[in-house]
Amino acid sequence: MLEENYSLMEKLRVKLLAFPSAELSVFDKGKKKLLNIFSQDKVEYVNDKPDILMFLTGGSERIAINSVQEYKFYLILASRENNSWASATEVVAWMSQHNISSMLINYEDENALELINDFYSARNGIRRLHGQRLGLVGNPSDWLVASVVSPFLMQTRLGVEQVDISWNDIILDEVNQVAPDFTSLFNSENTSELFESGKIYEGLASLVPFYKLNALSVECFSLVNKSGHTACLALSKLNLDGLPAGCEGDTCSTLGLMFGFEVCGVIPWMANTAFINGNKALFAHCTAPANLYKKFKTQTHYETDKGLALSGELKGEEVTVFRFDNNLNRVFLTLAKVTDHPKCKNACRTQLEVELSETAQQYFKNNPFGNHHLILPGDWRQRIKLAARLTRMEIVE
Repeated sequence: MLEENYSLMEKLRVKLLAFPSAELSVFDKGKKKLLNIFSQDKVEYVNDKPDILMFLTGGSERIAINSVQEYKFYLILASRENNSWASATEVVAWMSQHNISSMLINYEDENALELINDFYSARNGIRRLHGQRLGLVGNPSDWLVASVVSPFLMQTRLGVEQVDISWNDIILDEVNQVAPDFTSLFNSENTSELFESGKIYEGLASLVPFYKLNALSVECFSLVNKSGHTACLALSKLNLDGLPAGCEGDTCSTLGLMFGFEVCGVIPWMANTAFINGNKALFAHCTAPANLYKKFKTQTHYETDKGLALSGELKGEEVTVFRFDNNLNRVFLTLAKVTDHPKCKNACRTQLEVELSETAQQYFKNNPFGNHHLILPGDWRQRIKLAARLTRMEIVE
């Protein structure tokens, strides 16, 4: 699924700007400079509907403001030469006055290449989200009082359609065979329970082509209470397969999984905020994408002591933690240092302890957007910020 995901990359549209009577040599010189910061397979030069405005000289302000649209986000490139920066500054000010978001950067800076590549990935990720379908199996869990996104907002803000699916549409008793790569991946000594987990995986996987889904959110507690079997391993394997799959019918977090996959190329771990103590946070859940583990083993599900769940050590010495609010207007984002992989008996099986910044501590204690947060190994802040600005989300750090 990942190869297919990254085959849908569109070039960034770049408009070069100079004073009205500028000769062609000014633009040719500008294009030569851009060879240092643009991979030519990622950009095309255009006159209309740009993603990036590149200021080559002063006197280009009027051309620039006639090239942009209200409520959009633009990357603005400029330098110290030929009044380029002065012109860009005037235009950025005008944009702020007219509900247009932008970021002004020095294209000669050593970090410009990385930022533009992140913008390329963020822009394409947001484009790919539009038209995707999220299957909600069952209903959002009753305790998710702050984490349900209305299908209308899901569609209008991110272009994602919610597809409602009943557990009755999945006939698990008719599943007679489980894929060998599922059983070999988890390799539990409890072979009968592993087979039951495999049946759930096969049942959920069968929904994808039938409903043309790009992601799943599963009300898992109704399943375990009715059958005694869990979806923890199934969700871990679906995420490994490249299909964002979230727990508890939490559509807000599952949208975050989809967002993380399309923008960063990695499906995050969806975790409970199990405890905040000073500058330390404990995150925990009974499953995670199998590819995010250094090592894992199977155990029973924490809350019910039934079925199979995953306990293990997650990758990364530092992690990016993020989460949307349920109106999709804001995204919380922080980088945290990993301090421990505890094995507390009073929390879900997979656990991670991190050190929080002062502002992150205040967020979790005073104004969290909800319980579940999404965790990616490494530092993805710049790319997520760019994607958030493209979707007109306020960034809370």
